[in-house]
Amino acid sequence: MTTIEIIREQADQQNTIYRAICGEQQAAGVTPGEALDALESLLAASGEEPEAGTVIVVQRFRPDVFFTEEQQTRLRELMEQFRTARDAGQELPPERKQELEALVHAEWQAAIQRAHGLLDEAERSKP
Repeated sequence: MTTIEIIREQADQQNTIYRAICGEQQAAGVTPGEALDALESLLAASGEEPEAGTVIVVQRFRPDVFFTEEQQTRLRELMEQFRTARDAGQELPPERKQELEALVHAEWQAAIQRAHGLLDEAERSKP
């Protein structure tokens, strides 16, 4: 199964962009749909089209019981450091890279827990 993550980034005070990420490939757009379309075009051009069973996760980055505001803030800080290092042709120091990977994993676990909650709620509301 292919997983595509769409995250919202604040480009500056007035502009928001969305970044769609699938593995090492990523594309941006002014809407989540535009970012997804751009990514799918990029993947198709590289011969890496998503499988039929694709999960798309749109990150809203609102704190909740599964992923706190403090975790979100630190994740944003580390992602900015990662992008700065990447753009300079460098890597994050190992301890920051490990912290970033742990936060990404924690956010995935939070997304899974949220999805389970939605499924449970849908099951309870069935007639």
